[in-house]
Amino acid sequence: MICARNVSHAGPSSDSYPGVPHTMTTQAVSLELEPRETLGKKVKALRRAGIVPVHLYGRDVESRSLQCEVRTLLRAISQAGGEYGQPLNVSVAGESGAYTAEASEIQWDPRNGDVLHVDFRTVSS
Repeated sequence: MICARNVSHAGPSSDSYPGVPHTMTTQAVSLELEPRETLGKKVKALRRAGIVPVHLYGRDVESRSLQCEVRTLLRAISQAGGEYGQPLNVSVAGESGAYTAEASEIQWDPRNGDVLHVDFRTVSS
């Protein structure tokens, strides 16, 4: 497993995620995540089904285990400018309100280039 944290050469470039065109926008990008009940090693089944485990955390936010469909997630990150782009408006399905968050860490599988996990850190408005 490769952990891409401020390293531009780990995993696919932030300009092009496999199968997702890079189309950065100046408008706020929104992403809806779903609560995740599956934890631990059981997330392999989620990944096989095209679901990526996501964590949302921050200063005034309780750490949350969430999930999102891989293409939806990568499209939103790409539209926001990649891993080091602008923050996204992240909401949780079934809850009101949204968080402004940035993709602080994206983990890639070194064998096939698939995304394994994404961490979103909330930022102050």
